[in-house]
Amino acid sequence: MSTRIENVPKLRTVPASINAELYNIALLATLRLEAPLRIRLPGLRTIDVVINRNAWICLDRTMYDLPALAWTHINQKGRNALHTPVDCELHYYHIHANISAHKVLTSLYGALEEVLENAASSQPGKIIVLPLPK
Repeated sequence: MSTRIENVPKLRTVPASINAELYNIALLATLRLEAPLRIRLPGLRTIDVVINRNAWICLDRTMYDLPALAWTHINQKGRNALHTPVDCELHYYHIHANISAHKVLTSLYGALEEVLENAASSQPGKIIVLPLPK
């Protein structure tokens, strides 16, 4: 997916940061579930977000999965605390993408919580009985 967005012309690129709480839950989802992870956003009928560790790509299903927004070059290496925002680059591919960027991130957080909750309930933990020392 990341190679495909390189072929689409960007309208604008700006430095940005991702809220720590959202980044942490997205990282947890990519660690626990299959990556890249494709999520349909509630409240945004035709928008999906594909998440992997290096990029978050917002796609429009009605436009044959063309990107509308992309958060790339996510800088995890410079991070030394869980509560600090993560720096990245935000690419705009659609003329009105700046209007929906905040709504995408807000909806993404709720969708990730739901995906992780459903995954946890479908994969119950196991108790391993260890032998007692004699």
